[in-house]
Amino acid sequence: MHLTLSESLLWGLGIGLKFLLCALVFYRRLYKRLPLFSLYAGLLVVEVSVVWWVYREWGYRSIPAWYTYWFASGVVLLTRALVVAELCWTSLGTYPAIWPLVRKILMFIAVVALGYAAVTAFRTSSSPLATFVLSSERALEISFAFILVALVAFGARYMAVLGPVERNIVIGLGAYSCFQVINNTFMQQWMSRYFHWWVSVRVVAFDIAMLVWIAPLQKALPQAEPKRPLISESVAVRLLQELLAQMREITEELKRIARSKWK
Repeated sequence: MHLTLSESLLWGLGIGLKFLLCALVFYRRLYKRLPLFSLYAGLLVVEVSVVWWVYREWGYRSIPAWYTYWFASGVVLLTRALVVAELCWTSLGTYPAIWPLVRKILMFIAVVALGYAAVTAFRTSSSPLATFVLSSERALEISFAFILVALVAFGARYMAVLGPVERNIVIGLGAYSCFQVINNTFMQQWMSRYFHWWVSVRVVAFDIAMLVWIAPLQKALPQAEPKRPLISESVAVRLLQELLAQMREITEELKRIARSKWK
Protein backbone atom coordinates (compact mmCIF):
# COMPACT_ATOMS: atom_id res chain seq x y z
CA MET A 1 0.00 0.00 0.00
CA HIS A 2 1.70 3.17 -1.21
CA LEU A 3 0.07 6.50 -0.39
CA THR A 4 1.05 9.91 -1.60
CA LEU A 5 1.79 12.67 0.90
CA SER A 6 -1.67 14.24 0.45
CA GLU A 7 -3.40 10.86 0.83
CA SER A 8 -1.39 10.13 3.97
CA LEU A 9 -2.36 13.50 5.42
CA LEU A 10 -6.04 12.89 4.65
CA TRP A 11 -5.84 9.41 6.18
CA GLY A 12 -4.23 10.81 9.33
CA LEU A 13 -6.75 13.68 9.53
CA GLY A 14 -9.67 11.27 9.25
CA ILE A 15 -8.28 9.03 11.99
CA GLY A 16 -7.69 12.00 14.26
CA LEU A 17 -11.22 13.33 13.72
CA LYS A 18 -12.75 9.92 14.48
CA PHE A 19 -10.86 9.66 17.76
CA LEU A 20 -11.73 13.26 18.65
CA LEU A 21 -15.41 12.72 17.85
CA CYS A 22 -15.56 9.56 19.95
CA ALA A 23 -13.79 11.23 22.88
CA LEU A 24 -16.12 14.25 22.83
CA VAL A 25 -19.23 12.08 22.52
CA PHE A 26 -18.38 10.18 25.68
CA TYR A 27 -16.90 13.17 27.50
CA ARG A 28 -20.12 15.13 26.95
CA ARG A 29 -22.18 12.02 27.81
CA LEU A 30 -24.08 12.22 24.59
CA TYR A 31 -24.82 8.50 24.95
CA LYS A 32 -27.58 9.41 27.42
CA ARG A 33 -29.45 11.30 24.68
CA LEU A 34 -28.32 9.53 21.49
CA PRO A 35 -27.05 6.04 22.38
CA LEU A 36 -27.00 4.75 18.79
CA PHE A 37 -25.03 7.73 17.49
CA SER A 38 -22.60 7.25 20.38
CA LEU A 39 -22.27 3.60 19.37
CA TYR A 40 -21.65 4.73 15.79
CA ALA A 41 -18.89 7.12 16.92
CA GLY A 42 -17.26 4.30 18.87
CA LEU A 43 -17.49 1.91 15.93
CA LEU A 44 -15.71 4.42 13.70
CA VAL A 45 -12.71 4.22 16.01
CA VAL A 46 -12.93 0.43 16.27
CA GLU A 47 -13.20 0.11 12.49
CA VAL A 48 -10.16 2.21 11.67
CA SER A 49 -8.11 0.56 14.44
CA VAL A 50 -8.96 -3.01 13.41
CA VAL A 51 -8.51 -2.36 9.69
CA TRP A 52 -5.16 -0.65 10.30
CA TRP A 53 -3.97 -3.57 12.47
CA VAL A 54 -5.01 -6.15 9.86
CA TYR A 55 -3.31 -4.17 7.09
CA ARG A 56 -0.15 -4.00 9.18
CA GLU A 57 -0.15 -7.72 10.03
CA TRP A 58 -1.22 -9.30 6.73
CA GLY A 59 -0.84 -6.59 4.13
CA TYR A 60 -3.22 -4.36 2.21
CA ARG A 61 -4.00 -6.90 -0.52
CA SER A 62 -4.34 -9.99 1.71
CA ILE A 63 -7.52 -12.04 2.06
CA PRO A 64 -7.94 -11.20 5.79
CA ALA A 65 -7.65 -7.50 4.93
CA TRP A 66 -10.29 -7.81 2.20
CA TYR A 67 -12.83 -9.56 4.44
CA THR A 68 -12.09 -7.29 7.40
CA TYR A 69 -12.61 -4.14 5.35
CA TRP A 70 -15.93 -5.19 3.83
CA PHE A 71 -17.31 -6.68 7.03
CA ALA A 72 -16.40 -3.56 9.01
CA SER A 73 -17.91 -1.34 6.30
CA GLY A 74 -21.16 -3.33 6.46
CA VAL A 75 -21.37 -3.03 10.25
CA VAL A 76 -20.74 0.73 10.15
CA LEU A 77 -23.32 1.18 7.38
CA LEU A 78 -25.93 -0.75 9.37
CA THR A 79 -25.19 1.32 12.46
CA ARG A 80 -25.56 4.53 10.44
CA ALA A 81 -29.00 3.33 9.35
CA LEU A 82 -29.91 2.86 13.01
CA VAL A 83 -28.66 6.39 13.73
CA VAL A 84 -31.01 7.77 11.06
CA ALA A 85 -33.89 5.88 12.68
CA GLU A 86 -32.87 7.19 16.10
CA LEU A 87 -32.84 10.79 14.84
CA CYS A 88 -36.31 10.32 13.37
CA TRP A 89 -37.61 8.91 16.65
CA THR A 90 -35.94 11.68 18.68
CA SER A 91 -37.44 14.35 16.46
CA LEU A 92 -40.87 12.91 15.70
CA GLY A 93 -41.58 10.64 18.68
CA THR A 94 -43.74 13.31 20.32
CA TYR A 95 -46.02 13.46 17.27
CA PRO A 96 -48.24 10.36 17.58
CA ALA A 97 -50.01 11.17 14.33
CA ILE A 98 -46.73 11.18 12.40
CA TRP A 99 -44.32 8.77 14.07
CA PRO A 100 -46.23 5.48 13.42
CA LEU A 101 -46.31 6.29 9.70
CA VAL A 102 -42.63 7.27 9.66
CA ARG A 103 -41.72 4.07 11.51
CA LYS A 104 -43.52 1.95 8.91
CA ILE A 105 -41.78 3.85 6.12
CA LEU A 106 -38.36 3.26 7.72
CA MET A 107 -39.05 -0.45 8.11
CA PHE A 108 -40.23 -0.68 4.50
CA ILE A 109 -37.10 1.09 3.25
CA ALA A 110 -34.83 -1.21 5.27
CA VAL A 111 -36.53 -4.36 3.96
CA VAL A 112 -36.45 -3.16 0.34
CA ALA A 113 -32.81 -1.99 0.51
CA LEU A 114 -31.50 -5.15 2.17
CA GLY A 115 -33.64 -7.35 -0.06
CA TYR A 116 -32.29 -5.61 -3.17
CA ALA A 117 -28.72 -5.99 -1.88
CA ALA A 118 -29.24 -9.67 -1.06
CA VAL A 119 -30.64 -10.44 -4.51
CA THR A 120 -27.81 -8.53 -6.19
CA ALA A 121 -25.19 -10.33 -4.12
CA PHE A 122 -26.80 -13.73 -4.79
CA ARG A 123 -26.63 -13.14 -8.54
CA THR A 124 -22.95 -12.22 -8.33
CA SER A 125 -20.74 -15.27 -8.21
CA SER A 126 -17.58 -13.33 -7.33
CA SER A 127 -17.22 -11.34 -4.08
CA PRO A 128 -20.85 -11.51 -2.83
CA LEU A 129 -19.89 -9.77 0.44
CA ALA A 130 -18.54 -6.69 -1.33
CA THR A 131 -21.51 -6.65 -3.70
CA PHE A 132 -23.96 -6.86 -0.79
CA VAL A 133 -22.29 -3.97 1.07
CA LEU A 134 -22.04 -1.77 -2.04
CA SER A 135 -25.62 -2.48 -3.10
CA SER A 136 -26.90 -1.79 0.41
CA GLU A 137 -24.94 1.44 0.51
CA ARG A 138 -26.34 2.67 -2.82
CA ALA A 139 -29.92 1.90 -1.83
CA LEU A 140 -29.66 3.21 1.72
CA GLU A 141 -27.79 6.40 0.83
CA ILE A 142 -30.69 7.50 -1.39
CA SER A 143 -33.09 6.80 1.46
CA PHE A 144 -30.86 8.58 3.99
CA ALA A 145 -30.63 11.67 1.81
CA PHE A 146 -34.39 11.85 1.33
CA ILE A 147 -35.24 11.22 5.00
CA LEU A 148 -32.64 13.59 6.44
CA VAL A 149 -33.44 16.43 4.05
CA ALA A 150 -37.13 16.01 4.95
CA LEU A 151 -36.18 16.01 8.64
CA VAL A 152 -34.22 19.25 8.23
CA ALA A 153 -37.18 20.82 6.41
CA PHE A 154 -39.55 19.66 9.15
CA GLY A 155 -37.18 21.07 11.77
CA ALA A 156 -37.05 24.40 9.93
CA ARG A 157 -40.86 24.55 10.10
CA TYR A 158 -41.01 23.51 13.77
CA MET A 159 -37.83 24.89 15.34
CA ALA A 160 -38.27 23.01 18.62
CA VAL A 161 -38.12 19.60 16.94
CA LEU A 162 -34.33 19.39 16.63
CA GLY A 163 -31.86 20.37 19.32
CA PRO A 164 -28.52 21.96 18.34
CA VAL A 165 -26.58 18.68 18.56
CA GLU A 166 -29.24 16.67 16.76
CA ARG A 167 -29.53 19.37 14.09
CA ASN A 168 -25.80 19.23 13.35
CA ILE A 169 -25.84 15.45 13.20
CA VAL A 170 -28.75 15.50 10.76
CA ILE A 171 -27.07 18.15 8.60
CA GLY A 172 -23.75 16.28 8.55
CA LEU A 173 -25.32 12.92 7.74
CA GLY A 174 -27.67 14.45 5.17
CA ALA A 175 -24.91 16.34 3.35
CA TYR A 176 -22.70 13.25 3.26
CA SER A 177 -25.54 11.06 2.00
CA CYS A 178 -26.39 13.58 -0.73
CA PHE A 179 -22.75 13.59 -1.81
CA GLN A 180 -22.73 9.79 -1.81
CA VAL A 181 -25.82 9.65 -4.01
CA ILE A 182 -24.22 11.97 -6.56
CA ASN A 183 -20.91 10.15 -6.31
CA ASN A 184 -22.39 6.66 -6.71
CA THR A 185 -24.69 7.70 -9.54
CA PHE A 186 -22.49 9.91 -11.68
CA MET A 187 -19.13 11.10 -10.50
CA GLN A 188 -17.45 7.89 -9.37
CA GLN A 189 -17.74 6.29 -12.80
CA TRP A 190 -16.68 9.42 -14.72
CA MET A 191 -14.24 11.26 -12.51
CA SER A 192 -12.21 8.28 -11.24
CA ARG A 193 -11.16 7.50 -14.82
CA TYR A 194 -9.47 10.86 -15.26
CA PHE A 195 -8.66 12.12 -11.78
CA HIS A 196 -6.99 9.79 -9.29
CA TRP A 197 -7.58 12.30 -6.51
CA TRP A 198 -11.36 11.97 -6.87
CA VAL A 199 -11.19 8.89 -4.63
CA SER A 200 -10.04 11.19 -1.82
CA VAL A 201 -13.06 13.47 -2.22
CA ARG A 202 -15.25 10.92 -0.42
CA VAL A 203 -12.81 10.95 2.49
CA VAL A 204 -12.90 14.75 2.59
CA ALA A 205 -16.72 14.73 2.52
CA PHE A 206 -16.88 12.47 5.57
CA ASP A 207 -14.23 14.54 7.36
CA ILE A 208 -16.40 17.64 6.81
CA ALA A 209 -19.40 15.76 8.24
CA MET A 210 -17.38 14.86 11.34
CA LEU A 211 -16.34 18.49 11.77
CA VAL A 212 -20.03 19.45 11.71
CA TRP A 213 -20.71 16.86 14.42
CA ILE A 214 -17.75 17.95 16.53
CA ALA A 215 -18.64 21.66 16.47
CA PRO A 216 -21.50 21.61 19.07
CA LEU A 217 -19.62 19.11 21.26
CA GLN A 218 -16.78 21.53 21.98
CA LYS A 219 -18.86 23.08 24.76
CA ALA A 220 -21.16 21.62 27.37
CA LEU A 221 -24.43 20.35 25.98
CA PRO A 222 -27.51 22.41 26.83
CA GLN A 223 -30.10 20.78 29.00
CA ALA A 224 -32.56 18.80 26.97
CA GLU A 225 -35.82 20.67 26.77
CA PRO A 226 -38.80 18.79 28.19
CA LYS A 227 -40.92 17.32 25.48
CA ARG A 228 -43.91 19.44 24.74
CA PRO A 229 -47.17 17.81 25.81
CA LEU A 230 -49.85 17.58 23.20
CA ILE A 231 -52.33 19.17 25.66
CA SER A 232 -51.81 20.98 28.94
CA GLU A 233 -52.30 19.26 32.29
CA SER A 234 -55.37 21.35 33.17
CA VAL A 235 -57.04 20.55 29.86
CA ALA A 236 -56.26 16.87 30.28
CA VAL A 237 -57.77 16.82 33.80
CA ARG A 238 -60.89 18.62 32.58
CA LEU A 239 -61.37 16.23 29.67
CA LEU A 240 -60.87 13.24 31.97
CA GLN A 241 -63.48 14.57 34.42
CA GLU A 242 -65.95 15.15 31.59
CA LEU A 243 -65.31 11.64 30.27
CA LEU A 244 -65.87 10.10 33.71
CA ALA A 245 -69.06 12.13 34.17
CA GLN A 246 -70.39 10.92 30.81
CA MET A 247 -69.48 7.34 31.70
CA ARG A 248 -71.40 7.67 34.98
CA GLU A 249 -74.43 9.05 33.15
CA ILE A 250 -74.31 6.18 30.68
CA THR A 251 -74.00 3.69 33.52
CA GLU A 252 -76.99 5.18 35.36
CA GLU A 253 -79.03 5.16 32.16
CA LEU A 254 -78.20 1.50 31.56
CA LYS A 255 -79.22 0.66 35.14
CA ARG A 256 -82.50 2.52 34.69
CA ILE A 257 -83.25 0.67 31.46
CA ALA A 258 -82.40 -2.65 33.11
CA ARG A 259 -84.70 -1.94 36.10
CA SER A 260 -87.59 -0.88 33.85
CA LYS A 261 -87.17 -4.00 31.73
CA TRP A 262 -87.43 -6.41 34.64
CA LYS A 263 -90.39 -4.74 36.37
